Amino acid sequence: MYSLIFAIILLIGAWTAWRHSPTYSVRSTLRAAVVILLAVAGLGALIATTVHFTMNRSPIVMGSVMALVIIAGSLSMIFFIQAATVPKESKPAALPHDTKLVNVNRLQVYKWLRVFAVLVAVFTFGALLPGAARIVSLTLGGFTLLLAIILLPVLYFNTRGLDQSLTAIELDPWVHWRYTPEQWRQWSGVQTDRLRATPPTFLLTRDWKRFLLPFTIIIAGVAVFSPGSRLFKGTYLGLVCGVILFIAIASGRGGAAHADKLNAHLLAAPPEAYFGRDGVFSDGVFTPWLTISIYLVSAAIDERQPRSLLFSFERLVPNPYGPTQVLPIHQSVLIPAGSEGDLARLQSELCARCPKARITLA
Repeated sequence: MYSLIFAIILLIGAWTAWRHSPTYSVRSTLRAAVVILLAVAGLGALIATTVHFTMNRSPIVMGSVMALVIIAGSLSMIFFIQAATVPKESKPAALPHDTKLVNVNRLQVYKWLRVFAVLVAVFTFGALLPGAARIVSLTLGGFTLLLAIILLPVLYFNTRGLDQSLTAIELDPWVHWRYTPEQWRQWSGVQTDRLRATPPTFLLTRDWKRFLLPFTIIIAGVAVFSPGSRLFKGTYLGLVCGVILFIAIASGRGGAAHADKLNAHLLAAPPEAYFGRDGVFSDGVFTPWLTISIYLVSAAIDERQPRSLLFSFERLVPNPYGPTQVLPIHQSVLIPAGSEGDLARLQSELCARCPKARITLA
């Protein structure tokens, strides 16, 4: 019963977030539902068929074949769902076949590859431990390797699409602004100072009451519906509540904790900004205007000196422990002198590209 209620809450949260997206439509929702159901049913049928034909084989053969089927089936299902449900306006612009893509977004894949490699190596060395610790380490290592094999190709495919969009923008931009090294250093310092002045959004001594209701629900749910001894439940609740508090404190420290890192990132970024059909590239970061998970909400002029453009986005982030989160993203872009004509074009192009966003640039 508890699992059913939890699943219903997740579905309601995901539906609410999706309904809020500018890419939402009844037709696309129904099409996505049909595609997802067909893909899940197909994967389930494939796994059932594999079990039927390998049940009399040795455990090694059965396990190996099942692992291959799960990996291939999961990847096929994910790519099939993406290809069938992504709206046409969210797909990257087509490029000539021999065009060399930039590598800005795919660098994330290489970072995650190193993370997974380190984790697998640690768990593999854990196989030298005696007894149950060896089994636990090998199990975690195998699970981590399975995640890497499934997630890294998906991440690479998605970031390659972003690099394709960025390449198209650099080849045919709406607007392209370049800055002198001195302008860029000054602008980097301004953004760093603004971030450093941002106050903490969470203080434990001030905001601890926010957790009374959610912690009460978590404790009651575990106490009533979860099996296990009191010691097990108490340890589990201590870990869960501790992790939640740690995340809240770490993410709400304010801008001062991140200012130096931002300054180093900005100084290493190229001193230019691109605007085009698929998004904006500034501060070394590419942000798309309109996709299923991220979309432009507003674009306005920030009159604080030096004048800049302020783009506000929203990102939908799935949450396995609650409703889908809607996270705000803000991108500021320095306006160079004599850019009135560029602002007028941006106003026109963005109004056509993102009709549901608030565009006030002209």
